[in-house]
Amino acid sequence: MKALLTITLIAICSLTLAQDFTEKRVELGELKGTLSTPNKKTKTAILLIAGSGPTDRNGNSAMGFTNNSLKMVSENLATAGYAVLRYDKRGIAASKKAVDDPASIRFDQFVDDARSWLNFLKNEGYKKLIIAGHSQGSLVGMLAAQNNENVKAFISISGLSENAGDAIVRQLGAQSEELAMDARINIDSMKSGYSVNKYSPYLISLFGPAIQPFLKSYMAYTPNDEIKKLSIPILLVNGSTDIQVGIDQAQSLKESYPDAELIILEGMNHILKDAPLDPGANMATYNNPDLPLSDGLMSGIISFIQKL
Repeated sequence: MKALLTITLIAICSLTLAQDFTEKRVELGELKGTLSTPNKKTKTAILLIAGSGPTDRNGNSAMGFTNNSLKMVSENLATAGYAVLRYDKRGIAASKKAVDDPASIRFDQFVDDARSWLNFLKNEGYKKLIIAGHSQGSLVGMLAAQNNENVKAFISISGLSENAGDAIVRQLGAQSEELAMDARINIDSMKSGYSVNKYSPYLISLFGPAIQPFLKSYMAYTPNDEIKKLSIPILLVNGSTDIQVGIDQAQSLKESYPDAELIILEGMNHILKDAPLDPGANMATYNNPDLPLSDGLMSGIISFIQKL
């Protein structure tokens, strides 16, 4: 009898949680997304923007990593009573058909797409729009928020402060000084407007002819400069065991925008889960969707939103 009662209670609790919000598929042409709507009416909607590479709306990568980090963030925010729209970037997952030729993609298109989703949310009746961008999505969101009176706040999660080219050189330097020097020469040339054709074969994924136009368009922006163009409440979040974007990046953004709120979470890595600094053990979490989000992440974000 006790076992039956326990099962019944679990079922009731599960049903209650499931009724906190609903999800529906939304689209803007070939761009596809998911809109999570709380059962209680709200005027606040959060646009959640994924990071670099083949990362989908849930935070999972076509490179073989499934962690559901952004899906968890979205569900937590919706359960807290806010609408959340997360989407697949053009050329990725369900939005793959939005790109005919991968070599034609430019960084500004990602920004324009974010602006289009913001207009979608406005047309859905949401009055208070908040942008939350993860990793590369931080810069995308930063730019989309500029000169947009409907955006009331910006949240940067594991976002760079430095130019993407400088970040590439720094990250390569941890592996090989020779590759870092090669990259520095080529990136400086590209920043000056030139195309490059002499680089290490190990760097073809960075400097191949099909990649260079996108990288040039990406390097046109430096987050430390762009964040200064905002005049809205800002939250900066980073984890102490993020081996891709260190806490110095969030601290640098804070220096550029002193009024920003800064949260450094001890033990949180780039995919927002608890992990050690050891690279192997840290990366192992990238493909474990059962791991919960780090403690303090959602409470910090929700507390920031509640104060707006």
